[in-house]
Amino acid sequence: MFTTDEDYALFCRQRLTDPYPLLRRLRAEDPIHWSATMNMWLVTRYDDVYAGLHDTTRLSSCREGMYSDPLTEQNRRRARRIIDHILHWLENVDAPQHTRLRKLVNLAFTPRMLQGLMPRIEAVTNELLVDVCATSQTDFAHNFCFHLPATVICEMLGVPVEHREMFRRCVDQMRRFNAGVGPGLNDAIDEANKGIETLIGFFHDLIEQRRRQPRDDLISAMAAAEDDGDRLNRDEMFGLCVFLFAAGHEPTMSLLSSGTLALLQHPEQFEKLKADPDGLVETAVEEFLRYESPATRGVRRATCDFEWRGRRIRKGQTVTLLLGAANRDPDQFPDPDRIDIERRPNKHLAFGFGPHFCLGAQLTRMEGNIAFRAIARRLPDMRLDTDRVAYQPVFGIRVLAALPVRTA
Repeated sequence: MFTTDEDYALFCRQRLTDPYPLLRRLRAEDPIHWSATMNMWLVTRYDDVYAGLHDTTRLSSCREGMYSDPLTEQNRRRARRIIDHILHWLENVDAPQHTRLRKLVNLAFTPRMLQGLMPRIEAVTNELLVDVCATSQTDFAHNFCFHLPATVICEMLGVPVEHREMFRRCVDQMRRFNAGVGPGLNDAIDEANKGIETLIGFFHDLIEQRRRQPRDDLISAMAAAEDDGDRLNRDEMFGLCVFLFAAGHEPTMSLLSSGTLALLQHPEQFEKLKADPDGLVETAVEEFLRYESPATRGVRRATCDFEWRGRRIRKGQTVTLLLGAANRDPDQFPDPDRIDIERRPNKHLAFGFGPHFCLGAQLTRMEGNIAFRAIARRLPDMRLDTDRVAYQPVFGIRVLAALPVRTA
């Protein structure tokens, strides 16, 4: 049975920079582990995580317990607004409501629309790299990895350029709560409420404008989407707008920063990519997604009592499927702690699986392919400009705090 230690305590406080040795021990010693500190089950083996992502009979996608259970009674009342909003996000809704919402969103979020974005993604990538190349030192996480997906998703949604810094600030305010876990959520409510109130007020006005004067953007398309008389209501539109901004921005930002870091820390892999960017970029992106999964978890709530690997799961308990742990499972991936941009096959779970497979997976892959192809060609001499890298202290998404680099 797994015994706790200082790494485990740091992990529970969301401050363990490198969680993978700890996750390796959990997989080996206690693959379905009850965390009293987090008040949830932690599932770490690939086969179990895969099964959990598909299990819609015993596991619900509703995350209310994960957010409300660690809060004091007073704080539950204070957090009601943001919890209710997050529960409208597509990833937190079960069928048949999830099926209905996804169908309506898919009427707007089409493969044809995504393919049409490629020239614009290439243009934004090149514009940002011109600025990066103009200086010998830069924070690549902020000046490239943040701005590329933020610009793309804002243009898709129809968010005016002058509001994009406000969006970044609001997402930062919400992140400690919506991507957090455990008792620390009690300290994240005020900032999260500020962020969500600002975003909802902004989207209220923007949605009304698009209903009166539609444009060629995703908000206009969602406002007009109709299936047999069914349309998105006000709260659903708010929830989807904020969710699509976060889902279209943060995973790609994480992929770009963590993937760049992996190349700089493993120069032999960078040399391979530079030698054949067109041939290797797609497998490289898949390996970056496996090696440092942007979304670290799939959260479920038990709908009944059941046994799993000899552990008794109780109705109402939170079950957290650790995607990052599953993607380092040696039973699925040979030598899983080694990065290999030519790895095949690579059936990682970075985008989840089953009915809640990430809506923005195609967009994230597209941006990653374009960006890393350009990085290999435009920044061949880039190198890390720090001895220490730090990740933001949130449990749900793997985001670098900064990535100082030298470009020449």
